[in-house]
Amino acid sequence: MSKIKSFDELKNLVSELKPVLDMRENHTKEDITKREILVCGGTGCTSADSLQIIENLRSEIKKAGLEDEAEVHLTGCFGFCAKGPIAKVFPDNVFYIQVTPNDAEEIVKEHLVNHRVVERLLFEEPSLDHKKVEKHDDMSFYKKQSRVALRNCGHINPEDVNEYIGCNGYIALGKCISE
Repeated sequence: MSKIKSFDELKNLVSELKPVLDMRENHTKEDITKREILVCGGTGCTSADSLQIIENLRSEIKKAGLEDEAEVHLTGCFGFCAKGPIAKVFPDNVFYIQVTPNDAEEIVKEHLVNHRVVERLLFEEPSLDHKKVEKHDDMSFYKKQSRVALRNCGHINPEDVNEYIGCNGYIALGKCISE
């Protein structure tokens, strides 16, 4: 990444990067151009092999010839450490829990190739008589939360400054310096 020399350059970079991140959530199931699998890189999930999950998913995607149709990214903690490692498929918004490296093949074959959710990796919501739910928005654990400072956790790669900038990162700093 080159040096950003002005507030206008920062705003232009945000405009350029934002659509890439918006693709994760703003497509319908009928209009999917590319899927992204975000895998938790928090300490709990990392200690439970999330980095190996990422490698296995990438390998299975390559084996299936889906490199142009799917990508795997490390992301920050989803916050539901007791159910980790977690993998979330966008733009489908499917939230898989307690994923293991051995699950990579099934996720790619079933979800990406056959367009079927891997039911056994879904969360059973206690408030819904243990019905399996696909989306984190349907989980009482997340309904009780209003994330402010950590709103991008589980959405962006904490090791990629471009993803932070694409979520309006540094805009407040730019305003402070320039206005």
